[in-house]
Amino acid sequence: MQAKVKAACTQCHNASRITEQHLTRQEWSVQLDKMAALGAEIQDADRPALLTYLTKNFGPEKGGKTAAKKSTEDSK
Repeated sequence: MQAKVKAACTQCHNASRITEQHLTRQEWSVQLDKMAALGAEIQDADRPALLTYLTKNFGPEKGGKTAAKKSTEDSK
């Protein structure tokens, strides 16, 4: 699924745009709709698996440690 995400998403922007977002499944769904409207090629059959992959690997729980660490560093 990683290859399909790269193929669909990195034609217009770099991968960090994905890896830095940490969205919920619903938020990723909105992003997929937005990107498809802008021309990203996202097959309907792939959509559930893409959402699962994005949520599992770049969901809110994946950003918590980074956000907490950054917050702690900012307060120094």
